[in-house]
Amino acid sequence: MTTPTTTHNDQPPLSPRLTAKQALQRLLELIRGSQSISDFTPEYMHKGMDVDIKVINKNEYGYGERLSPSWAWSIQHLQVGSIGPRVDFVFGSMPGTQPSPAEICEFDFADFTAELEAMGFSRQSSHGEHNRWTFDYFDRPGMRVEVHPMAMPADSNDAGQACVKMVLVR
Repeated sequence: MTTPTTTHNDQPPLSPRLTAKQALQRLLELIRGSQSISDFTPEYMHKGMDVDIKVINKNEYGYGERLSPSWAWSIQHLQVGSIGPRVDFVFGSMPGTQPSPAEICEFDFADFTAELEAMGFSRQSSHGEHNRWTFDYFDRPGMRVEVHPMAMPADSNDAGQACVKMVLVR
C-alpha cells in the first residue's frame, strides 16, 4: 500500500508594501521634492517611499521587495566611481522567470515621463548601436534622471507600449 503524498507550499503569501504603480509615483514625489541627488538621504527616501531603508554605509542604502512571484523592485543609493552618487530604481524579474511586463506597467513609461516633463525637466533621447533607442534622459538644474524602457511583447495586446524598467537619478 502506498501513502499519498501532498506537497505543501511553505512560502507565505506575498504582501508587498507597495504596488509597482505606487513605487513609481512615490519615486516621482521624491524627485519633485528634491533639488539635487544630495537630498536623497536615508531619511528622505524613508519618508517619501514609506519603506524601511537599510543603511549599509553613508553612501549605500536602499530597499527592495517582491511584488509577485515573478517581479521585484528596488531603490538604492550608491556611489558610482568617478560619477558620484546615484539613486537606482529597478524592476527586475525573479530568477528563472520570463514574465510579461504587463504586471508592472499600470503606470507606464509615457505616464512616468510626462510627469517629469511637467516638473520642468527637459527631455532628450539616447540611442545606441544602429540608432537603437536605449533610454530617455531628463535634465533640470542640479539633477538628471534617466528612464529606461521595457517593451511589451510583440504578440501581446499591448504591443508597442513601453513600461518603466529602470530609473537612474543623479
